[in-house]
Amino acid sequence: MTNYATKDFRADIVKVNLLTGDLPPMGMWDEMVLHMNRFKQKFAQKPIDKTSIRIEVSPSMNESDGWTLDDWRRFTEEFVNELDQMTKTPDGKHKNLVKTNIKNSQYFAALHYDAKSGIPHLHLVVNRIDKDGNINDCHFIGERAVAAAQAINQHHGWKNPMEIREEHLKQITDDCYDILRHMPAFSWLDYKTQLESRGYKVKIQRDKENVVRGYSVKKGNSSYKSSELGTGRNLIPTKIEDTWRKLHPVQKPMAAQVPNPLDSKKPSTDRLSTAQTSFSQARPFATSNDYKQVFLIDDKQVQLSIPERVYKELDRNIEVPDNSDATHEDVLKVAMLLFLEYVDAATAMSESIGGGGGVGTGWGKDKDEDELEWARRCAMKANWLCKPMARRWKRSK
Repeated sequence: MTNYATKDFRADIVKVNLLTGDLPPMGMWDEMVLHMNRFKQKFAQKPIDKTSIRIEVSPSMNESDGWTLDDWRRFTEEFVNELDQMTKTPDGKHKNLVKTNIKNSQYFAALHYDAKSGIPHLHLVVNRIDKDGNINDCHFIGERAVAAAQAINQHHGWKNPMEIREEHLKQITDDCYDILRHMPAFSWLDYKTQLESRGYKVKIQRDKENVVRGYSVKKGNSSYKSSELGTGRNLIPTKIEDTWRKLHPVQKPMAAQVPNPLDSKKPSTDRLSTAQTSFSQARPFATSNDYKQVFLIDDKQVQLSIPERVYKELDRNIEVPDNSDATHEDVLKVAMLLFLEYVDAATAMSESIGGGGGVGTGWGKDKDEDELEWARRCAMKANWLCKPMARRWKRSK
């Protein structure tokens, strides 16, 4: 981490705090380790597993235009001061957090420039143990860093990060539509290549069968999931080809001025029929009225089935959570169980793949709810249930 933040000391070192100056990367890290070892006995019963904090912070190009290293140093100090004051997350859900003491800790800040966009950003690496031997609390450190950045924006009259995010989302969405509009046929390779040619970084996630199940687009230092792009999630992998088709409506052939009697018996939907046939061949279950799946419920194998259109609706709304070991198929099975109202089985399955939580009281299909709307709700709930559970150990009395 130290080598990366300093780029093996090829990055601009903006500030070094409570560390010997002009040290190589591993020299700075060795000093941090030496300081930790001074208090090793103090934490003997509960060793520190997270020895440092790393934060990346990036003002916009307009805000940092023309900054010198002294300006970046002052910005670093301002950010650290704000961060040390934060005792709650921006949404207000987590309050009375223990303040950090980064100002009185060993840390260094290194300046990077994005390879393609040229956007500058700081990497801040901090020792968890401050100068007095106390631990810097790192609970919700990311959220607190966001709050600190928002406070700085307010002080300087800069744009709110959420406003910038919305602008980025619109720009990426417009570029995605423009690329799809000019593609003669949809291809993931072509789609990815053209996005990258416009300065974005694209990460595509595939399952074991090499089917694309998710992707994200990175602009500068911010990453945006496909579910955030477009309108009504129409740029996610299960819907993007339909979106491409809508941008390329099939042109009806112009009627000949003199009709050919030999062609009069031919159907006018040959192209549509071919497309439907290809789709059916790609999805063997599409010719069946129901989609069947075997589940293990109460230690018994049970075959359950749902209507084909419901299966498709569940499939297109599934999104594998970030940092999850679950596959698209795992989340889809949880959604199917929820749809069929096997709530306990769905919860147990989500927990078995690292998820957590329950559906809550009052969960179920509304009396007048449309079947496909109920399927969409089940898919969204399955996405949530399969999110990796953040587990915290309570100190025993």
